[in-house]
Amino acid sequence: MQGEGEGGCCLYSDVAIIGGGLAGLTLAALLAQRGQRVAVYEADRLGGKLRRLEVGGLSFDTGPSLFTFPGVWHRVLARLHEHSDPLNLRLLPGGLGIHHTPFGPVPLPVPPGHALYADWLRVCAAAAPVAPHLEILLTTPPRLTSAAFLRASAALARATGPHLTAEGWIRARRVHPALAHALRTHALNAGLPPADAPALYALLPALMAEQACRPAEGMGVLLDTLHRFCAARGVQFRGAELSGAVRRLDAASGTLTLDGGEVAQHDLLISAIDPARLAALRGLPVHSPVAQRTVSGVAVYAAFSQPVPLPATSILPPTHFATFRAAMRVGTLPPDTLALIHADGPRLAVLLTAPATARPLTPDHSWVRAQLARVETALGVPGLLASAVAVTALDPAHYAQGGHPGGAIYGLGFPAWRGGPLHPQPYRLHSRLWQVGTGVHPGGGIPAILGGALIVDELLADRSK
Repeated sequence: MQGEGEGGCCLYSDVAIIGGGLAGLTLAALLAQRGQRVAVYEADRLGGKLRRLEVGGLSFDTGPSLFTFPGVWHRVLARLHEHSDPLNLRLLPGGLGIHHTPFGPVPLPVPPGHALYADWLRVCAAAAPVAPHLEILLTTPPRLTSAAFLRASAALARATGPHLTAEGWIRARRVHPALAHALRTHALNAGLPPADAPALYALLPALMAEQACRPAEGMGVLLDTLHRFCAARGVQFRGAELSGAVRRLDAASGTLTLDGGEVAQHDLLISAIDPARLAALRGLPVHSPVAQRTVSGVAVYAAFSQPVPLPATSILPPTHFATFRAAMRVGTLPPDTLALIHADGPRLAVLLTAPATARPLTPDHSWVRAQLARVETALGVPGLLASAVAVTALDPAHYAQGGHPGGAIYGLGFPAWRGGPLHPQPYRLHSRLWQVGTGVHPGGGIPAILGGALIVDELLADRSK
C-alpha cells in the first residue's frame, strides 16, 4: 500500500496499531487482509472496554451491552471474505427495554395497542428517511466527492430539519412527555445530554428499536472473533508482558519507544487509543476541561444464585435532564442519573452515568447506594442487590486508566454541528499517523467502532491507488 510521505511516496507495508480495542483489532484484520504486515501494541489487555470480568464465579462481559445495526458487522465480514457469521446474533426480548420515565413506563419499540403507539408511529415516520442510509453514514468516508455520502447526508438533513440538537428535534415532535423523556435518554449514546447531542441521536430509537441484539454467547464472542480473524491473517501482538507498552510516539519517523527503551519503527502508525492519550504519547499538551467531556460511568456487576426476576433490559432515566446536564458540566454527582439495567439469568449489570472526574465510586459510596436503591424501587425489587452472592464495580477512575482523562467514555464532547457523520476528529494527523476508535468516531456503540475501522481501511486503500 502506498501513501504520501514527507518526501514523496513511501510504501506502507509495515503497519503498527497502538491499542488493541475493538477498533484496533478490526482495522488490524482489515489491513492484514489486504496483505499488510500489521503489529498491534496493547499496554493492558485486548478488548478495550469490552472484556470479561469474573464475579461470584460467573463471567460478565464489560463494555458495550447492545449490538445494533448488525449490517455494519456484515460489511466487515464481507470485506474480510468471511462467509459465515460466528456471532450468532439474537434479537433481545423487549427490544430497547422498558423506560421508567417520571411520566410512566414506556417500552421501545412501543407495541400496537399501547396508548403511545400513535406518537411512536409519528416519530418513526420522521426518522424513516434516514433508515436506508444509516449504514452509509456509519461506514463511508465523509467526503464531498462521494455520491453515497452526499445522498445519506441529504437524507439526514431532511429528517432532522432545522434542529441541530436532539432536544430541539424531540420538542418539535410534540409527543407525549413520557415518550419524549424516553427519546431524550438515547441522546446519551453520544455521551452527551440531549441539549448538547446531535439531532441524529434522537432518531436512533426509531431506527434501532427493532434490531437490538446480542451474540448468543455474550458480547465477549465479538472480541474472540476479531482476535481469531487477526491471528489467521498473521497480525502480530505486542503486549505489556512483552514490553510492548508504547511510551513515546514520533510521527515524523514512524518510531515507537516501548517499555524498557526498545524502539520499533514502522512505515505507518495508527492510533486506536483516545486522542488525549495519543497527544500525551506525542509530547503534546492535553486540554480536557470537565465541562467539555462526555460522560463516564459506574458499572455494577452482581452475581446471584438464582435467575434475576427482571426483564432483559430496563432503563431508568434522570428525572430532570436539565439538572443532570448542569451536574455533568461542573463535574458534580447529579441527584439522580441514567441507569441501564441488564438481566441475564443469575447475572445483573447496572450501568450508572457519572461525570468524568475520575472519582472513585465503589458500591459502598453513598451516591452509588442511593442510585441503586432508586433502581430497585423503580423496578419493584427492593433489597435485590443485598441478596447477591458477589458485587463488584468499574468506575470513572477505572475508565480513566486506559482512556480519556476523567474517564470520559467518548473523550471530549463537540458542538452538535460537528457530531454524527461530520466527525469531530480527523482520521489523518500526519502522513505516517492516522487514528480510529470511539474518540474519533464517537457514539453509536459497536456500529460506530466497526464503521470507523471500515472508513480508515477504505481511506488508506484509496491512497494506494
